[in-house]
Amino acid sequence: MAVHPCHRATDVALRLAVPRDAAGDLHAGVRAKLAGRDGVDVETVDVVSLRPRLNDLTVEVDASLRLAPDAAVDDLTEIVGVHKARPR
Repeated sequence: MAVHPCHRATDVALRLAVPRDAAGDLHAGVRAKLAGRDGVDVETVDVVSLRPRLNDLTVEVDASLRLAPDAAVDDLTEIVGVHKARPR
């Protein structure tokens, strides 16, 4: 993970779906989903709750991210599978 000096640190609460067959553990699945968006660097992920579903796992997480100057917390819901995002 490259840390960009112009990115700002942001703590967020998220609800997202992680595929059951995602590579690695649950934390790695959350990181992969969030880091797939340009302008988002994942620092920490803390799983708060977990709800198994047929094909995926719905997780609520508290995460520390570094967002690019042109990225907003609300933009995270544009990532497929991210259902809610709000600042903490």
